Amino acid sequence: MRSARILTWCAIAAALGSLLTYVAIVFNFGTDPTGIARDMFVASYLLLTALMLVVSLARRLPATPRMAVRAAAAAGLLVLGVLAAFSIGVPIFIGGILAGAATVRTIGGPHFSVHAVSSVVAAVLSVVVLVGGFEVTERMIFCPEHGLESGSGYGLVTGGYHYYCVDGRLDFRPGFCGSGGAAVDADGHVVPTGGC
Repeated sequence: MRSARILTWCAIAAALGSLLTYVAIVFNFGTDPTGIARDMFVASYLLLTALMLVVSLARRLPATPRMAVRAAAAAGLLVLGVLAAFSIGVPIFIGGILAGAATVRTIGGPHFSVHAVSSVVAAVLSVVVLVGGFEVTERMIFCPEHGLESGSGYGLVTGGYHYYCVDGRLDFRPGFCGSGGAAVDADGHVVPTGGC
């Protein structure tokens, strides 16, 4: 269907435009120690969704896998758009809507049940990869070699956490913490004081 292809190309443009915007924001404003891995994951995931949408346009592939990868990209873009609603989420969400509309327009036909089941499974797997990626990268903290650094964050599934980086060593704990400090011991090493 021509309309589904046009919707898919528009979704590709939205995903790639969001990727370029995201990379420009990270490059210009930087990120905190907990954000480096997450930023790389988000950029990679946006690129992956765009590539899945391109693959879904390949007429040489059978219809079922094309619809499945399109549904996976649509679900990933929709969920990522919601999660990034306060930054670059709107164009990502719009890309997800466009990809979802393209999937719905092409999912019918004589093999409807096969197309629908494969599309739903692919969409669920895409969201699982997205949420799992956020859970893993949220906890990938790069500590500076010297000094004290601390912070906290929130996992989508596992909830809040806080951490201390002391002279390159990471101390990671569950739950939020709003207090803490540092001192220098007799050997000249930085040690956390107070805290949770």
